[in-house]
Amino acid sequence: MERRQVLLVTNAITSDEIIEVKKALVNAPVNHMNIKLSLVHVIPQLPTCYFNIPSMLHLVEKYYEEAKQYLTQAGERLGVSKQDQWLLAGKVKVEVLRLAKKTHAHFILASSQYIQELQKSDFRREEYKFINTMSAFNSLKRV
Repeated sequence: MERRQVLLVTNAITSDEIIEVKKALVNAPVNHMNIKLSLVHVIPQLPTCYFNIPSMLHLVEKYYEEAKQYLTQAGERLGVSKQDQWLLAGKVKVEVLRLAKKTHAHFILASSQYIQELQKSDFRREEYKFINTMSAFNSLKRV
């Protein structure tokens, strides 16, 4: 049974989608799948000209802490170790695809909003399979 590397983009993911992914992971051995899940959350970079405003710096720090906390909670719910949780800053499309290449991901799971953005990338479509998180279970069963 070949091991499949799956990268889950936690930006804009809902609790229902996390439950759906958890179901897919629980049923993976039953469906003869060996899945290794990694999580990524990308914080968009803000223009640095605003960092001179004290309140803006506070907002950025708060956003970072909330993103880190959400990533940790998603990791705990899905049983993903800290070393497989990535908090990155930059453009979602660029950072997710760079990490997918680095981790040799077979699949990228994301909300429909981010799937559309990722599919517009310059990467070859056959390099990664993009899956909407709401259809994660059925999609992984078919592969």
